[in-house]
Amino acid sequence: MTSPEKVENQLYEIITEVLGSAAPKSIELADELPEIGVDSLTILEIVVRIEQECGIEIGDSEVFAVPLRQVGDLVQLVQTHVGNS
Repeated sequence: MTSPEKVENQLYEIITEVLGSAAPKSIELADELPEIGVDSLTILEIVVRIEQECGIEIGDSEVFAVPLRQVGDLVQLVQTHVGNS
């Protein structure tokens, strides 16, 4: 099982890689996704990457069905799937 801290760190790394040079120097749970440059296309890329790395499946419909406003919301979504795998 993957620890919550490991999931959080993986997401921070993936967000940074996906955003590239536009990524903020640091990412916090309370950061608003649009404010750090995450839009609907990048959120899908981030989810695909985390699915591959954690061996889980979230699905596009679920990504858009839940309110993902902050980095912490995304971490929570991923952790619920990691806990069920």
